[in-house]
Amino acid sequence: MENKKTLSVKAAVCDVRAVTEEALAGYERVSISCATLISTPEARTLLGKYPVEVKSANTIDAASGVKVSTVNGSMQLTPSQASAEEKTILLLNGSMDIAPGSEEALKNYAAAIVNGAVAAPESMAGLLSGFTVNGTVNTYPDGCIRLGSTVVLDRTFPLRAKQDGLYYAASRIVALSKDIDFEKLAEKNVRFATKKLLIAESLVEAALPLFDERADIQILPDGCAYLNDDTVLNESVVRRHGGKLCVNGDLTILENGPWLAQVTCLRVDGDILVTRELEDWLNTADAHYETRYLVGGTLVTGRASVHVTRAMLEGAENGLSLVSCAEVTVAEDVSEQLLREKLVNIIACARVVCPEELVAAVELLSQDVAFIGPAQSGEKEKKEKNPNEVSIKAAFYTF
Repeated sequence: MENKKTLSVKAAVCDVRAVTEEALAGYERVSISCATLISTPEARTLLGKYPVEVKSANTIDAASGVKVSTVNGSMQLTPSQASAEEKTILLLNGSMDIAPGSEEALKNYAAAIVNGAVAAPESMAGLLSGFTVNGTVNTYPDGCIRLGSTVVLDRTFPLRAKQDGLYYAASRIVALSKDIDFEKLAEKNVRFATKKLLIAESLVEAALPLFDERADIQILPDGCAYLNDDTVLNESVVRRHGGKLCVNGDLTILENGPWLAQVTCLRVDGDILVTRELEDWLNTADAHYETRYLVGGTLVTGRASVHVTRAMLEGAENGLSLVSCAEVTVAEDVSEQLLREKLVNIIACARVVCPEELVAAVELLSQDVAFIGPAQSGEKEKKEKNPNEVSIKAAFYTF
């Protein structure tokens, strides 16, 4: 009796439209694991006749003549772009930006899977019904002038704005400068559309009539400065921007000093990381944020790997915290007592490798950590290669 082999296919895209009886009959068992399966009803019927196991996140039905196009990276569709010459399935690993008037460029896409964000005019939203989008779909008003995702208005904007212009920002518009002349914008019949508006209190009355009523409005004190990134609060930041801050990101506060008295307002769209000695100060401050994390005086963040030794812990006078590091390794010479005394916490780190006797202590100090334990316990045992298995790994595989 013929000793048939098994077939294991692991691919990002697997096309089974042309599968045949001969191809399947040659194997004892077939296993297909893919992100996208391209098939036909006839092909699925044939697969069902044989011991075939299919695991797929997405399945697309398409006739045998439909072409498959894979694009890695961002993609833009414009009216001047010629439509595909033949029916096409688009597999896009990146974002897609669809310009107004691009209906012709879309018409020959039989289907599409987009692993990223899609932006399109509101009037073209219906044309995306054949799209599977593993990301956000942002529709913008027809006839608008698109700005960046986040736009900070200043005194020059009313001078440059077009008569009857509708301006769109996908994420937010920031209007904190007291020099923005909204009366002049109103005279030009300028309008704005965005998801979120951050606006100084003294500008609210003049500005709101110009904004889409669907915008989420956050009113901030006059004199507030906008920082569009994660920020470490220190004397230099306060000297440059003042004591009223709006931070689009996380805020870290490690330093103490007289300049803290100047900080009167904190609006943080992310988390605050603050040392234990400054917790009482934060409790009395006018501060709004997502989550508060208490951290040590020594903070290690954003590292690919960190080796925590006895010397490192002993040298951290006000404690040690590890935040958003890929892998943390605790050395064998670290005692449980030293760890509890000096390690304040481990936050959002993917993996912590430590001796078995320290696992319980590390777990108590950890937040949002995927793996904690000895190195060998987190590693899968290597399987001996099966001589009767044909294993195929590919980005795109066609039967």
